[in-house]
Amino acid sequence: MAAHAMIPDWRLRFAFPALGRMPCAKVWHLAALIGREPWPARRLTQQFLVQRFAQVFPGAGAPEHREWARAHLAMRAQETLDAAALHRLGQPGGPAIELTGWEHVAALMRQKQGFVLVLNHFDRLLTAPIALARKGLALNTLTMPILENPGLEAVQRDFLLRKVRSFTRIVRGQWRTSTQGMRPVHAGLRAGQAWVILADAWDPGFTRLRSHPFLGGQLHLPTGIERLAQSAGVPLLHATTYSRRPDRLQVVVESLPGDPAQAIDAVLRRLERDVRARPWAWWHWGQWEQMWSPCAAQLGGKA
Repeated sequence: MAAHAMIPDWRLRFAFPALGRMPCAKVWHLAALIGREPWPARRLTQQFLVQRFAQVFPGAGAPEHREWARAHLAMRAQETLDAAALHRLGQPGGPAIELTGWEHVAALMRQKQGFVLVLNHFDRLLTAPIALARKGLALNTLTMPILENPGLEAVQRDFLLRKVRSFTRIVRGQWRTSTQGMRPVHAGLRAGQAWVILADAWDPGFTRLRSHPFLGGQLHLPTGIERLAQSAGVPLLHATTYSRRPDRLQVVVESLPGDPAQAIDAVLRRLERDVRARPWAWWHWGQWEQMWSPCAAQLGGKA
């Protein structure tokens, strides 16, 4: 038991940090070989993903489901390497970033207008805020708690805390969690700050949810972003990262409708299109049955 527990410790404590110090962007191609988990666990995860993809995308064949599962595991390993070497993203010797949509950010910066940058758990998600920070935007971040999360082991917690410290140094902002008071976030937005928040953050304890059409059913997500934007009177922007290769990333920033609820609706429509096109890039397949429900017509058809 102890020997098995040391395997993920070895990856997070030594393997990925060592890869992150190798002075060549090609090491991101090696991340998938190491993987985030030992091979027996990866095999089980891959089998689970193949079953999930067959359930959600029955029109695709088994070879596609298997390829998506492999691509998902590779993407998560590459994201783990990102976390160990965030300072290299968009820099010489690190993954290259192509950014489009900077003009939407620049316009708000010129107006000294605070805003929420909305992300989802899709692809290499910290790439977008880092790309914007490289262009001169200071960003603050609101996330789920880490220290108070009972589901994290000590090595995972340490790795995430190092990731947060590295990230906040690069984006030059503060990091707060949802368990802390929201007053500084409101005040910061009104004072012209930019805050990064994930629209598809999920916890079984969430109670204030709204449903969105998604992959033939309903995706149930918290309403915190739209309530925060409405209260602070600030606009929202949306950013998505697309891996073109392990060492070549594209970031797309989009403007959103002025009404916060309509803006989040637009974010979820974009996420649905992206997930249909790149199922492997969404992180939340393990929470699918908690976050998603079939439409009433589908339930009636099964009765």
